[in-house]
Amino acid sequence: MCTNVSCGLAGAQQVVEAFERELGISAGSTSEDGAYTLGTIECLGGCGWATVVAVNNRHRLRVQAEDVPGIVQELRG
Repeated sequence: MCTNVSCGLAGAQQVVEAFERELGISAGSTSEDGAYTLGTIECLGGCGWATVVAVNNRHRLRVQAEDVPGIVQELRG
């Protein structure tokens, strides 16, 4: 997840916290089963589409905290 200024102003911290809750891990760590790694990065190059989240090398644009449960469900499904 991007945490640069543009994404930060668009709610990046809330997105990080939502992923932490949904996955049960903290940013910078990997789930016990090794299925998920949650990380932050200074910039993903999508400042005009903040907040940007990269999942399996696919960028998701304009992610908000309320989008996170659906993203995680999609990954688990």
